[in-house]
Amino acid sequence: MASNSEDLVEGAIVRIKLEDFVTYDSCEFYPGPHLNVIMGPNGTGKSTIVCAMCLGLAGSTNLLGRAKEVGEFVKHGCNKAVVEIELHNTSGKNYTIRREIHKQGNRSNWELNGHHSTMNEVKKLVGELNIQIGNLCQFLPQDKVVEFANMSNIELLDNTEQAIGQPSLYENHCRLKDYRHEEKQLQHNHKEKKQTLEKLVQQNERLETEVERYNTRQQLLERVEILEKKRAWVEYDNKRVEYITQKNRKEELTKLVRDARRQNSPLQAKLDAAQRDLQQVDVKMKEITNEVRQAANNANRKHDRLAELNSEVQEAVDDLKDKKNQEQKRRNKVQGWKQIIEGLKKELEEMEPADDLQPKIDENHLARLEVSKEVQKIDKESIKIRSERETYKRDMKECEKRLKRLNDQRNQRLNTLRNKYRDTYNAVEWLRNNPNKFKRTIHEPIALVINVLDTQHARYIEHCIPMNDMIAFVCEDADDMELFLREVRDKQRLRVNAVKAPTQGMANYRSQRNISQLNPWGFTDYLSDLFDAPEAVKAYLCKQYRLQDVPLGTQHTERNKEKAIKECQLRRFYTPGQCYNIRQSRYGNKNTSSTNTAVGEARLLNITVDLTAKREVEGQIQDLEQLIREGEARYGDLSNERKGCQARLNQLTEIKQGLLAQRDRRRLNMQQIDAKTKAIKRSETEAMDIKAEEEQCSKKIRSLNAKKIKLINEFKKLVADCVVKTKDKVRLSLQYSYAVQRKTKLENDIRDMSQKLIALESEFKNLQTLVREVKETAKRLMQVAREKTGSDEPSNTLKEAFKSYPNTIEEMDVMIHSERARAECYFETDQSVVEEYENRKEEIDKLSKEVETEAVRLDNHMQEIQAVRTEWLTALQKLIDEINANFSKFFSAMGCAGEVDLHKGENEDDYDKYGIRIRVKFRKTEALRELTSHYQSGGERSVSTILYLMALQELNRCPFRVVDEINQGMDPSNERRVFDLVVKTACKENTSQYFLITPKLLPNLSYGPKMKIMCIFNGHWMLPHPKWVMKGFLRRRKRIDAL
Repeated sequence: MASNSEDLVEGAIVRIKLEDFVTYDSCEFYPGPHLNVIMGPNGTGKSTIVCAMCLGLAGSTNLLGRAKEVGEFVKHGCNKAVVEIELHNTSGKNYTIRREIHKQGNRSNWELNGHHSTMNEVKKLVGELNIQIGNLCQFLPQDKVVEFANMSNIELLDNTEQAIGQPSLYENHCRLKDYRHEEKQLQHNHKEKKQTLEKLVQQNERLETEVERYNTRQQLLERVEILEKKRAWVEYDNKRVEYITQKNRKEELTKLVRDARRQNSPLQAKLDAAQRDLQQVDVKMKEITNEVRQAANNANRKHDRLAELNSEVQEAVDDLKDKKNQEQKRRNKVQGWKQIIEGLKKELEEMEPADDLQPKIDENHLARLEVSKEVQKIDKESIKIRSERETYKRDMKECEKRLKRLNDQRNQRLNTLRNKYRDTYNAVEWLRNNPNKFKRTIHEPIALVINVLDTQHARYIEHCIPMNDMIAFVCEDADDMELFLREVRDKQRLRVNAVKAPTQGMANYRSQRNISQLNPWGFTDYLSDLFDAPEAVKAYLCKQYRLQDVPLGTQHTERNKEKAIKECQLRRFYTPGQCYNIRQSRYGNKNTSSTNTAVGEARLLNITVDLTAKREVEGQIQDLEQLIREGEARYGDLSNERKGCQARLNQLTEIKQGLLAQRDRRRLNMQQIDAKTKAIKRSETEAMDIKAEEEQCSKKIRSLNAKKIKLINEFKKLVADCVVKTKDKVRLSLQYSYAVQRKTKLENDIRDMSQKLIALESEFKNLQTLVREVKETAKRLMQVAREKTGSDEPSNTLKEAFKSYPNTIEEMDVMIHSERARAECYFETDQSVVEEYENRKEEIDKLSKEVETEAVRLDNHMQEIQAVRTEWLTALQKLIDEINANFSKFFSAMGCAGEVDLHKGENEDDYDKYGIRIRVKFRKTEALRELTSHYQSGGERSVSTILYLMALQELNRCPFRVVDEINQGMDPSNERRVFDLVVKTACKENTSQYFLITPKLLPNLSYGPKMKIMCIFNGHWMLPHPKWVMKGFLRRRKRIDAL
């Protein structure tokens, strides 16, 4: 039956036709313009219609959360499926979209209005009609209901803007995001350039002083250079004048030297004769001097021999004295030895006899042997204990390594989480560091605490538990869960899941039937028996997924799966590699339908811990620790016993040392007495005869005195001969003095006469050298001056500059030294630094202009942002206020409270952080809480979701909205209230088309005239769709009634 086209909005669905699509052989129906309630038992194909809408309008299979490949939507046993959708066109003929899905190759053929088309052209049309299949605010399939509550505030705002806002609203939001990104980039560029400019200015400011010093230094050095040029020319001029003067003086001296030489010739002959006389006297003087020296040497030798004889006499006297002293010392030594012998003999008399000491020493030795044996016995046992302890410690280290390897399997899972779910990993690390913040235990993600007993079974456990729960934290206390989520989600911005464990223990979650009752069909275990986990975690999984009633079968089960489905009355079971889900209709003959999916390989739970091995290793470690403690206790006792034995041994050793000391002292005394006695006897044999020595000494002295008398007589004669020869030497000395005096007088006369000549010759010679040097110097200075100025003479400009400086060498040297000293006071700056300064100055000028340009551009950009922001935020706030009004009204009608507001984040300028926040409360005693997938129950989330979608209904500009089985999980009271609100809202004038998919309806509900209810009858005994003619059925019924 066709719909009333007057009430349909642009893009609303007029007709849907299906052929061989999932559960349908052939089906065609016409939705109404307002509320369309599609109902039917589970498994009849309600959600299939939703899939047809999605795929027929070029939606992705990922939006459905079911099969990944489009070919899987072709009915079993068929090769292709057809989906045909007719959309209302207010300005002409309706749009007809036809899609043929081919199972082989997963390909599709498209037609648009009867003509061949492409998927992109269909998407373009769908977009122009504002149909947003991927927007959960418009299109909410059954398997995506949970994702609506999981949407972040940001995602909810984006979807809401696209679903009900004007096109400019979402476009302005996107523009603001882009503008904000561009603004940050502009600010970043402006800041970077400004910082670069500041750095360059600072760098040049640091170099300005150096550049100023460089310029000042260069000026000073230029003045020094000019001074040095002038000095060179002045020095040359001075030297040239000096050369002319000295040359004239040389010519005058030449005449004076010739005159002096003529006057000095006569005196030289007299001086030569005096020189010859002096030489003759000098020869005689040398001969007499040699004779006097020889006589004096002979006398000195006699005198030296006399002194030697005196020394020999003194040596004889000293030798006799030494022998007397040695004899006296020998006698004193013998007397001392005799006194020592008497003392030693007295000491021996006082000592204990040697015969009494030996028995005591032997007795002490036996006692020490006994104690030593006891110590050796203790040491032997101690060594054995230490060896055993080391062995135990090595064994314990091996056990600890084994235990660490077993525990590392859990860390491997954690590393897997870190790579795929970084937020969950960070939350685990935080929880491990802060376990004391909570009253009861918060268990780490289920994937970390589950230990599958057999890795082959891990794939079934992992398949049965969704990944959202696999990475969820399990809390035993509700307050702990709220605190935990506030810490990790609100404060740390981590996207993690947390669930509340049931208060009942595993005793309340037992299997309905013993597994032995299912053995005939090949079932071996329930999933709950295949793994170990903390009781709270296991209880949560059993409550949520009824693992205690999901059995695992064998190949026998796979071969007899049809029989198992019919006879075992199971809702789900597993066979090797497959999962079977069985649904039973609640209506009619309660037919069952089943679906099967492939079970992939495990990704997390295949890393397991062998608990039996772990407990065995832990038990071994405890046993080893006990053995080590016992060994250490025994070792301590033995140490105390050894200390006692050692003390006794030390005491006996001291006694032994005392006895041995007495024995050794007695022996030593006897040895010393014997040695001293022998020494006295040897000394007596070495005694001297002093009288004989005195007689011998007297005899030797008399012989030496006779020799001395003879030498004295000879010395007297030699002295007299030396006196005679000395007198002759004196006479010759007088003659020599006269000759010297005469020669000196002549030399003085010649010197006086020729002094003028010598002076003149010396002056002439020096002047000759000086003239030559001055001439060479002048030439050199002229060359230097030319090199300084680069020309044969200074230029006019340089001569003019010379006038500003002193004219004397001394003044110029002082000024050069002063200017150079001033230049040296300025540290020499590298030329590259000055070049760097100049280049950077140019760069600063260029960058300053760029910074000014960037600032103007940023201001213009900010003004543009402000204009778009004002337009967008005003429209958005108005839209959210309208949504909030509807949402609050709907919640108030249900006796609850809810509100919707705009969440702007920490920085109002970060438009990508804006979001819609939904806060609800279902009980009067609690405060409004943000809607999340963790705090509210499933029914509460469903109510909140449907009411938010209803709040959008009156504002919505989309052609239609689809909500699939949103009422699942609601209690009857909430379901009734929600249905009434849906009817009232969706059946108003000027509202878009609405599809509500449900398996059932409560009795005595309120229905509106503008709603349309479509019941799905699908099964083996149903008439083919073409034969289902309602008008024919009515005519037949009238004929029957007429009879």
